[in-house]
Parts: sequence; structure tokens; C-alpha cells
Amino acid sequence: MLHHHRSVGQLLVVDPRWAGDPPAAAVLADGQAVLTPLTGPAVLVTAVAPDALRLRRLLEAVCPDRERP
Repeated sequence: MLHHHRSVGQLLVVDPRWAGDPPAAAVLADGQAVLTPLTGPAVLVTAVAPDALRLRRLLEAVCPDRERP
């Protein structure tokens, strides 16, 4: 099912600016990630990658303006 990808991850992004107009569903990163709008001001990004480092970089690229710990 994952072909050559060994890592799967999700990122929940909540942004009050999306309360009235959430982002549309989209396939991202050449099919390696999908953005799914959720009820409320949030989206769920699900991604697959060959390894954990690439997965992290992919998720960070898809959501570049989120705050980092």
C-alpha cells in the first residue's frame, strides 16, 4: 500500500483565520501529501515518505508558517 515509503505522518494545523473560509482539500508534494479540511478552523495534513527525516521535511514544507517548538 505504501510502495517504497516507510514513514507515514500527520500534522493537525489549527488557525483561527480559517474560521469562515478553510483551505480546500488538496493533493500536495507530487502526491506524497494530502490536505484535508476539518470542521472548525483546522486542516489535517497526511504524508508519506521514504524515511522519517524526509517525512519531517515534507510536513514542514507543506506548512511553512506554523510555529515550531
